[in-house]
Amino acid sequence: MRRVVTACAGLVAFACLAACTTPSPEDPADGPTTQLDLTRAGEVGNRTDPRAPAPAPEIDGATRGGTVHVVTAAVPDSLDPARSAYTDTRAILSDLVVRSLTQLAHDPDTGRMVLVPDLATDLGRPNADRTRWTFTIRRGVRFENGEPVTAADVAYGVKRAFATTELPGGPAYLRTFLVDGDRYQGPYATTAEVRARPGARPDAYAGDDFAGVEVRGSTIVFRMRRPFDDMPYLASFPQLAPVPREADSNPAAYGDHPVATGPYRIASSTPGSALQLARNTEWDPATDPGRHQYVDGWRFSFGLDPSRVNGLLLDDAGEGRAALTYDSVEPATFEALRESDPSRLAVATSPCTYLWYLDTRRIRDVRVRRALGWAYPYARAWEAGEEIVGTTRVPGTTLLPPGTAGRVEHDPLGNGGLISDPARARSLLEQAGSVGFAIRWHYASDLPEKVAAKDVVVRALRSAGFDPQPIATTAAQLRTVQRDPDGPQNVIESGWCSDWPTGSSWFPAQWAPAMVDEPGMPNPSMLDAPVVQARIDRVLGTMTGDAAAQAWGRLDRSIMSDWYPAVVLGHGGVALARGSEVGGMAVDRMTGMPVFADLYVDAGS
Repeated sequence: MRRVVTACAGLVAFACLAACTTPSPEDPADGPTTQLDLTRAGEVGNRTDPRAPAPAPEIDGATRGGTVHVVTAAVPDSLDPARSAYTDTRAILSDLVVRSLTQLAHDPDTGRMVLVPDLATDLGRPNADRTRWTFTIRRGVRFENGEPVTAADVAYGVKRAFATTELPGGPAYLRTFLVDGDRYQGPYATTAEVRARPGARPDAYAGDDFAGVEVRGSTIVFRMRRPFDDMPYLASFPQLAPVPREADSNPAAYGDHPVATGPYRIASSTPGSALQLARNTEWDPATDPGRHQYVDGWRFSFGLDPSRVNGLLLDDAGEGRAALTYDSVEPATFEALRESDPSRLAVATSPCTYLWYLDTRRIRDVRVRRALGWAYPYARAWEAGEEIVGTTRVPGTTLLPPGTAGRVEHDPLGNGGLISDPARARSLLEQAGSVGFAIRWHYASDLPEKVAAKDVVVRALRSAGFDPQPIATTAAQLRTVQRDPDGPQNVIESGWCSDWPTGSSWFPAQWAPAMVDEPGMPNPSMLDAPVVQARIDRVLGTMTGDAAAQAWGRLDRSIMSDWYPAVVLGHGGVALARGSEVGGMAVDRMTGMPVFADLYVDAGS
């Protein structure tokens, strides 16, 4: 899952490295933070409870009423479930607005996320070789208009996710794992129309009939292209949320008001700026093992200046008392809250890797790509970008985050993910005959910390022999412009977080050559190496359990050692803040987002 890059802010000096940290995954998530331990970050979602009862257990001390105000510098590009590729849109949708077949619920005793049923009665029933998964829709679930949710509604929602021309940018998992996922083009066009598109496969097809999904009364059956163990995790994605066909007459606008099945419905939406949610009176807690409906409503303010976000939470006055952010706070705010009221900080690991994706079509010589790894000013860029070193960013050299099963420690450059060496970078450029090579990347020119980080990177690249050409855009436009494969950039600054605790949530979606020509650049480095595709196919088709985990770890090392298609900009976590009236604050350690489903307003605090 792509990380919300514009929401990652905060940094203090290296002297605070041991202090600015989080509890281990087995410790309670709330309360003052003491020590960051990334060693188990990659396993945070590996617990399941297929018999979790509904309603969800009450949160100790929770009260009802009030409105929570979420303030952030981030700007979601779409709330369409089919396009929810970022951690913030997934959290808003899955916690509050739409329900999928399964869900990840927060365990307050351990701070970990637990996979439990949602729309389905269980976590799915596979056949012997796990090439078919069957889910039964539970009774009593209704849309916000009172209509019952059916298996056919879920199937239609799934089919929309394949319409990448009409709805670009969504996660690629369904296309990777379902039968005909590489051929089917969604329910909107005709087969003749999709085959007439430039570059279309001659066997592409579209329409209502899709071989990967079958509806049998109240059950829905998914047919997989190959054995797939992790379908219960994939089933938690908003892409598997039900969509009533009659509400989808204008697909491009559906994200303005997806029809709610969760505890809240969209009351009003100004894309890129504001979102207000109200109680969904048709949501029945007796059908939901993971969510609550404590507050009366939600108000999201997007695209705010980070200083305004931090000031509102630090002051803790007026509307700020019932506010929270999913941006990591600035260093001064972090230190001030640590001194005055550490209980208002929620600090946790997240299974994420931050990356400079290098477009291998345009930066073809691996020596030039490795030169970028030596030229990048890691710590100085993090400091300028307001990262909290040791909490929101730590050095890293692998694609997989620490703690992921099968992860292999490796260091393709030998720089520890931290050391810059402009002389070595220039030597590599000279060997490649590429001194003066132009590097173009987008940055949010309306966020001061992003401008400061850009300036540090420009100076470092220039001293190493590159020609840095940063491209100014806005935070609101950043995600959109970076997804254009024909755009002017040859580097994308973003990242990826585990969607479930195995490598199958990383390599098929991020590094498979089959994804190179997909709309929305799901393979941002455009790595087109047939041997990588063959290894991905071999793991997916022939391996499970520990054998698959070890194979993903070896592939991580091979990709970075042989092709070096990305500069690893570290791993880390989040440092979120809340107002004093916000109760139940915890971090979803799969996404680094607040657990919205558990929050309440305690006006008596």
